[in-house]
Order: sequence, then structure tokens, then C-alpha cells
Amino acid sequence: MANGKRKKGDRVTPKKSDLPPPRAARPRWSAPKKIGPFDKPDPDKPLGQVGRRPSSPIKLLVYAVVYFVCGVASFFILKGTLKIIIGVVLIGISILWLRGASTAFLRQQKRSEES
Repeated sequence: MANGKRKKGDRVTPKKSDLPPPRAARPRWSAPKKIGPFDKPDPDKPLGQVGRRPSSPIKLLVYAVVYFVCGVASFFILKGTLKIIIGVVLIGISILWLRGASTAFLRQQKRSEES
């Protein structure tokens, strides 16, 4: 039977070599052309739209007009203090819609000038 003990002076690790270790014969892994329903990202392709598409300024303007008309109509149709509260709230909301419409319009103008 062989003795499990090492002799004095036996080296366990190999000596350092000047040659680099041999490369693996296998090629490096690359992603498939399609990952599920999505194509592999192309770094040369221009970036697309991130997030939702911006709202149309005309649609936002229509909402502003509808809220304003409802706010003014509430002054004449409703009775008591409720007509003032609802009228002011609806007109305030219409101003917010109007601000959104003007911002969307300015963004469209800026993008059309850039391209």
C-alpha cells in the first residue's frame, strides 16, 4: 500500500511558466438574435420613444373648453352655495387642462424645429 504522507520537498503546485495558459477551445457565448418576442438590441439603431406618446394639444384644449363650459353652466343651473364651489373647481380644472394643452403645443413646436 502507498503511504498517504508526502515526502519532504515534494512540490504541490506546478512551477510558474513564462507561457500564458492555453485558451479554451470553446467560442465565447453570445446572445441569440431573438430573445422571446424581442429582437436583440442593435447599438447602431436610433433610440425610440420612451414611455407613453404625448397627448394631442387639440384633445387637451377640447377638455379645457368642456370643463370651462360646465363650470360656467354650474353657476346658472345649480342652486345655493354648491354652484359657486363646483363652478370654481371646474373652471380651475379647465385652467389645468389649458396649461397642459399649451405645454404640449410648445413641445411639438420645439420638436419640429429640431428635426
